[in-house]
Parts: sequence; C-alpha cells; structure tokens
Amino acid sequence: MTTPANKIVIMPAIFTEAGDEPIKVLQKAGYEVVQNSFRRDLSEEEIVGLLDGAIALIVGEEPISRRIMEQARHLKVISKFGVTVDNIDMDMARERGIVVAYTPGAHQVSVAELTIALMLGLARSIPRMDLDIRRQKWVQPTGIEIMGKTIGIIGVGQCGKEVAKRAVAIGMNVLGFDRHPDEKFADQHGIEYVLADQLLKESDFVTIHLGLGPDTVGFLTRERVRRMKPGAFLINATRPEFIDEDAVYEALKAKRLRGVAFDILTPEPPLGHLFLELDNVIMTTRAGSRTEETVQRQAQMAAENALAALQGTAISSVVP
Repeated sequence: MTTPANKIVIMPAIFTEAGDEPIKVLQKAGYEVVQNSFRRDLSEEEIVGLLDGAIALIVGEEPISRRIMEQARHLKVISKFGVTVDNIDMDMARERGIVVAYTPGAHQVSVAELTIALMLGLARSIPRMDLDIRRQKWVQPTGIEIMGKTIGIIGVGQCGKEVAKRAVAIGMNVLGFDRHPDEKFADQHGIEYVLADQLLKESDFVTIHLGLGPDTVGFLTRERVRRMKPGAFLINATRPEFIDEDAVYEALKAKRLRGVAFDILTPEPPLGHLFLELDNVIMTTRAGSRTEETVQRQAQMAAENALAALQGTAISSVVP
C-alpha cells in the first residue's frame, strides 16, 4: 500500500529564527515537515532531493524551476516566504494548477525603519566615522540635519507610506510620486503628491519603493539622475532593477549627488563593485526585511497560506 504524500518542505534557512511556532502549526495539522538543514540557500539538486512526497513548498529566494515542479509530482502549493515571486516559474505553476501564495504586509515596517536608518547614516556619515576610527583615524565630517529637509518617496505603497509617516514625525517635508495616489493618506499625513521630475528636482533625499513591473524597471534613468537636486542623497532599499547604477556612480564621482545608500545591488555580493571605492556610499546586505518581527510574521503567514491551500480554505494573498 502506497503511503499518501504528506510532506511540507521548508527551504528558507531563517524560517525558524524567530521561533518554531509555524512549524508546530503544520505538524499539529498532521503534516510531515522537512526543513533546510544546510542553513543556506539550496541548490536545485538539493531541492530535488527533498521533493519525494512533497505536497507543499515554502520557499525563499531559491529558483523554483520547471524541473523542480516536474519532479514534485504531488505538489499542490508553493508558499512564498516573501513578497516577490519572480524566482518561481509561474507559467509552469499555472500549467500544473499549483497554487502560489505570498506574504504581503509583513515587512514594510522593517524596510521603512532601515530606510530611515540609511538616511541618517548618510546625513551624518556614521559608517564612515566608524570605519575611520577602526583605522586609527580621527576625522569629524560635517553632516546635515534632516529636520526641515524634503524627502521624495517614489512609490507610496505599503513601504512608502511607512517611510512617509516616520519622515513626517521627524519633521521632514514629504513629496510622493505614485501612479495611483492615495489622496486620503496624503491629507491625513500632510504629504504632497507631485510628478516624478518635480520630486527629483526638489528633494534633498530620494527613496525608492516601487513595485516591480514593466513600467518601473529602469525607472531612475540617466536623464532622471541628472534632474536630481544637486547635493541630494539617494536611497534604494528595494530592488536594483529600478536604478541605472552606472549613472548613479558617475553622479557620485562628479559630486552631483552627495551620497547614496543601497540595501541591494547587482551582483550579490557586490565583490569588486565600483561603489566599493567610494566613501559616500552605504551598502547593506539585503537587510530590509531581516528583523525578528518580520521573520516571525512571514513564517506565520507562509505556513498559514500553505495550510489553507492544502485544506481548501480561502487565501487572501494568492498570485493570480
């Protein structure tokens, strides 16, 4: 007699960093749970080795290819531990009738707080001073206050709104650009929606929080970089596809931009990247959503989505 497929494979190495309650929920429902024992991203071959009997995958950034889905003959659901699904072969998932879910709304506070931290780091040269001291140098760069300055938020969605609320609390003027402006939110928080070119021209700090789509890839073009206010700072804590990195590098070298902060670059890690030679650039390791709180929320949501799909109950965050 064949044993029914009953396995849920969890791939993100950080899934239980904030506790194992999501695992217990799945086990209590009667499923066998197999976790990533390598504590790193899995290769395709390693993933294939875990697929026998798998009916659900909880995935991070690992590429979930056609081959993987072909090998997972009993697969019913792919639950993304995160908000983007471009690492999943959606055509194959639709072809197979596999439900794909994700975890929106779990990370925006963490991303917004990192954005503010990067802005402060740029304004006061905090990482540079720390590095100088470690190198036995005593340099006191003159920074700027951010109170009273103008921040331009490109993409006022969930993350952008959280940045806006914090910027207003600090005492900044907030400009927003969004193709679908939320006027009620703007009125409540004193935010002004403007066209992209006006935002770039008037903002002391520009931060990007766009959703990925055909009309947003390459949004900050060379020409738009030229339109930025002289001496402005740029922050990108979302995706590298939005920015012409060569144009930004040239603007930094020419001192048209005063500083830039990236939470994400291409490639990762950015070994040998031109930005490494500049002392007015802050780089972090795709850390926007790497907080205990976000990990806990994403793990709980990903587990609940997988369980709902397997039990045939409603899921609010299904990829169409």
